Amino acid sequence: MKASDYPHMLTSYHQGWDELKARHPASTTTLLSLVIPLSLLPAAMILYAGGINGSYYAPEAPFSRWIAVAVIFFCAEIVTVSLMATVIRQIAAMRDFSTDRDSAYLLAALGAVPLWLSALTLFVPSIPFNALCGAIGLGAAFCLLYHGVPSLLGTTEDIEAQDVAYLVMSVGAAAWALLCAMVLVPLFF
Repeated sequence: MKASDYPHMLTSYHQGWDELKARHPASTTTLLSLVIPLSLLPAAMILYAGGINGSYYAPEAPFSRWIAVAVIFFCAEIVTVSLMATVIRQIAAMRDFSTDRDSAYLLAALGAVPLWLSALTLFVPSIPFNALCGAIGLGAAFCLLYHGVPSLLGTTEDIEAQDVAYLVMSVGAAAWALLCAMVLVPLFF
């Protein structure tokens, strides 16, 4: 897949997706080449926000707390992608789709990319702007999951694919909310 295909994957069921399905990268390859590098981005941005604009976000939090939050968040991101892959496989199995761990993991990882990239908004110390960009990232993640389910899970049943995509999106939104809470709670308590 070319990087230029990625924006098209938000709206297409085939561009970029077909190539990924044909390449079928292993979960370890996806972990090492996509998940770990991009999971470092929010952790680094949390450290940046705490070091440069910490007094704006959490005036009472010392930088050592920002470090702890960044480490916890990084670890939680890695675990969350694996858990989402398991959820995707279980939901697909409930609908009698045959999918493997690698495809489910790839879909979970690709769905998280806009959320990881939304962390770049922490360069701008504005909670409303950060929240808006986070919501846009969540919407982009939903688009990727919606278009990726039929492609990577190998189904042509539109209604069933939509049902799986909506269930995965619901679980993904809950996981994203928990990750956000993991950042906020240690900073204020």
